[in-house]
Amino acid sequence: MNWDDLRFFIAVANASNITDAGQALKVSASTVSRKILVLEQALNVLLFMKTTQGYFLTEAGQALLPMALEAQERFQLMTRQMSQPGARMAGLVRIDCPELMGSHLIIPALAQFRLQHPQISFDFVNAARSVKLTQSHSDLLLRLQRPEAGNFTLRRVGELTQALFCSPGYASAQGCPEQPADLGQHSLIGWNQTLEHLPLARWLDQLSGGQPLWMRTGNLEAQLKAVQAGLGIAALPVYIAEPLGLLRVLPQTPVHRADIWLLRNQATQGQERVDRVVAFLCELLARHGLQGG
Repeated sequence: MNWDDLRFFIAVANASNITDAGQALKVSASTVSRKILVLEQALNVLLFMKTTQGYFLTEAGQALLPMALEAQERFQLMTRQMSQPGARMAGLVRIDCPELMGSHLIIPALAQFRLQHPQISFDFVNAARSVKLTQSHSDLLLRLQRPEAGNFTLRRVGELTQALFCSPGYASAQGCPEQPADLGQHSLIGWNQTLEHLPLARWLDQLSGGQPLWMRTGNLEAQLKAVQAGLGIAALPVYIAEPLGLLRVLPQTPVHRADIWLLRNQATQGQERVDRVVAFLCELLARHGLQGG
């Protein structure tokens, strides 16, 4: 077994068919099929169930996938660390952060940073469900919960405030609840079952007294879009919702607060480009009132 075979395995697992996997890898479908067969023969196990609807992971394939993804992360980290070792500033910085923080805060602010540091490039990982630190090989991570110990330095860099919001159109048509008990008469938007363990999801459930959700989603971006469309009430970051003109619901109710933790991969110590990105992130949080106390 070699890394190239694992690369093909990951592509098929992501695409669920060899045609799309081949397009992603810029090879033919027959090449993908051959690589998967070679890997299965090397491991002496069936990794995919091949049906007319596509390729689906077997139990063995499901067991291999997280290990293959970890190998991919390590390979990519090694490539970044070894590329241009003599260049202090040039190179890639990989940031793993909450989805809205990446798309609505960090990415829009990168234009000025790029003017100052055009040789630094970025790779963003934005998701609701955080990758375990033991499986993450990003250079920098932003987390809303104090993480477990790992090969990272850790510092608290800010605090995120989240509250209930609706659109002006929704408030005009449906009115606004005056107390938490009134939430049962409104359309609540929140997390789907696989993510209902998140602190923000639990906060909404407790505040509403366990009222059923009208809409469930797997990411906060969809919840934001639903609120903007006037579909209901959701718990959103204040620094995003207020500038968008959304209305605060139950303003007298205590907000949900979450510490913002910055983790830095210890392998990046001494890398000036990562130093510059850390300084940029801290300044950006302070500019938006999210700086640490």
